Amino acid sequence: MKTESVPVRNEGKLLLAALGCAVIHHYLFYGKTWGVSFPLFVILFYVYYYWAVREKRELRLEPSMALAVPVLLLSFTYVAHSNLLLLVFNALVVPLLIVAHTTWHMAEERPKTPFILRLLDQVFVQTLRYVPRPVIVTFRALSFKMKAGRSQELMKVLIGLVVSIPLLLAVVALLASADSMFDRALARLPELTSGLELGQTLFRALWIACIATGLFAYVQGLLQTKLGPRRAAEEDFATGFEPPATTPAATPATVPGAAVAPSAAVPRIDATVAATVLILLNAVYLLFAFVQFSYFFGGGAAELPEGITYASYARKGFAELVVVTLINLTVLMTMLYGVKRPGPAAWRFLRALLGVLVGCTGIMLSSAYLRLSMYEEAYGYTVARLLVHAFMLFLLVLFILALVKLWRERLPLLRCYAVVTVIGYVIVNYFGIDAAVTRGNIQRYEATGRLDAAYLGSLGYEVVPLLLELKRKHPAAEGVDEALQSFRSRIESGKPASWTEFNWPEWRAAKALEEQ
Repeated sequence: MKTESVPVRNEGKLLLAALGCAVIHHYLFYGKTWGVSFPLFVILFYVYYYWAVREKRELRLEPSMALAVPVLLLSFTYVAHSNLLLLVFNALVVPLLIVAHTTWHMAEERPKTPFILRLLDQVFVQTLRYVPRPVIVTFRALSFKMKAGRSQELMKVLIGLVVSIPLLLAVVALLASADSMFDRALARLPELTSGLELGQTLFRALWIACIATGLFAYVQGLLQTKLGPRRAAEEDFATGFEPPATTPAATPATVPGAAVAPSAAVPRIDATVAATVLILLNAVYLLFAFVQFSYFFGGGAAELPEGITYASYARKGFAELVVVTLINLTVLMTMLYGVKRPGPAAWRFLRALLGVLVGCTGIMLSSAYLRLSMYEEAYGYTVARLLVHAFMLFLLVLFILALVKLWRERLPLLRCYAVVTVIGYVIVNYFGIDAAVTRGNIQRYEATGRLDAAYLGSLGYEVVPLLLELKRKHPAAEGVDEALQSFRSRIESGKPASWTEFNWPEWRAAKALEEQ
C-alpha cells in the first residue's frame, strides 16, 4: 500500500503539540532525578502519539497494544523500585519498546520485511528525514503571517529597530560622557540582568527545541513513511503490479531446459554433517553429565580431590558452563534453521540428537545453578549473582521452547523468544532483587554469623526496613549501624526538591529511619 500523506496544515499543530510536550519534559526532568516524572512523560508521549495518528490508526485493542503493558510497567519502576542497575537498563529498554510498539502499530500493513529492519529504518531513516522539518514549518508559518494585512507593519518595525541600533549606541555614549549620574545608571544595568544567566537560559531553550524536534520528527516519520526505490518496487509487486522485465543479458541462464538457481540462495548445512557434529557433542556431554551426577546429584562429596572445597569447585567451573550453554543454544538454533531438511527418517534421527543436546544442556544449567548456590553459601549473596540465577532460568526456558519446536514445527520460535524476553525482564524488575539479596544474607548471618553489611548499605532503599528489623532482632550485628547511617546520608544528600522526583522506596526508607 502507499502511505497516505498527512495534510501540511496539520504539521503546525503537530509541532505545537510536540513543543508543549518538550516544555513539560523540561519541567519534569531538568536538574531533577527521575522518579514519578518518568511514567508521567511516557503517558504524555502516548497521548501525543495517539492524538497525532488518530486519523490513520484509531485507538483500539490489537496485538501491538501488548507491548504497551511492559512499557508502562517498566516506566513505573522509577516510582516503585530503586535498584540503580535495573533503572539504568530501563532507561534504554523503555524507549526501545516504545519504538517497537509504535512501529508495529503503524506498520502492520507494510510489506513483510523483518521487523528489526523496520525498527532501524524508522529510527535512522524516517525520523532523521524529518529532523529539519520543524524549521521549514516555522518559517512557512511566519512567511504566511507576513503576507496578511497588518503583519507587514511588523516587518517595518523590525527594520526600524535594526537601523536605530548604531544611532542609539552613539547617543548613549555621548550622554554617558556628558552626565556622570546617567553613566552610573548605565553601569548598574549589568547588575539588574545578572540573574538572567544567559548561558543557562540558552541551554534550556536548546533542551526544549531538541526534545520537540525529536518528538515531531519521530511521529511524522511514522505518519509519512517514505519508501526507498527497492522497498517501493517490492510493495508495488506485492499489491499486484508486474515485476520489471529483465533483458536477455541480465538473465543468468537462457538455454532451454537449464535450471536457474536463485541469485540469493541461503547456504544450508548438510544433514549428515549436522548429525556427525551432534553425535560428537552429545558423547562429550553425556560423559560430563555422568560426572555431574557422581559429584552433585549422587552424593559424591567425599570423592572430590583432596584440597578442593565445594566453594572453589563451584567457582572454577561456573563461567565455563554458562559459556558452553550459550554455545549449545547457538548450535541448536543453527540446526533448526540452517540444516537442509532430510527425509522423514533422517529428520527424526536428527531431532532425537537435538533432544539429547537439550537434555544435556539442562543438566549443565542445573550443575551451574548448584555451583552458584554453593558459592553464595560460602561468600554471600549479591545482586550480580542473583541476576545470573535469573539468567540461567531464562536460558532453561529458551531450551524448553526449542525442545517444543523440535516436535511442533509450526511454533514461531523467535517470536516466542521475544515474548519470553520481555516478560522475563519485567519479572526481574518487579521481583525486588535488592530485598531478596538482603533476606538471603540475613538468613546466612543467622546461620553462620557472617554478614557483609557494607555491601547491603550500597543497595537500594528497599533494604532499609529489613536492616532495621535485623537490628531489632540482633542488636550486636556488626556493621548494621554504619549501613543505616549510609542510607541516612544518601537520603539527606538526595532529598527530593520536587514532587516529580518522588520514589516510593526512598520515601518509605526515610519515614522508617525517622521513626527509629
